[in-house]
Amino acid sequence: MRTETVKIVDLTNPQAANTISQALERLEGVGSVNVSVQDQRVTVSFDESLASPQGLREAVAGLGFEIAKPAHGEDGSCCGGCGG
Repeated sequence: MRTETVKIVDLTNPQAANTISQALERLEGVGSVNVSVQDQRVTVSFDESLASPQGLREAVAGLGFEIAKPAHGEDGSCCGGCGG
């Protein structure tokens, strides 16, 4: 199982969090979903042979939610622009 966490723009409503959670839980290969309104983040554990991070993001976007771009270094990568 792989775990992926993404930040959702303006996720401030528990009902919206529930909508996201239910939609992701229905996807094949998804093991668990944790949606935090307080942190505006969604954490999903999934089987990489059945689901992909891109597919999970597309499912959230398909519900009308915007996924925030990671801050510099937040996702473990570097843009290379600052040399750091």
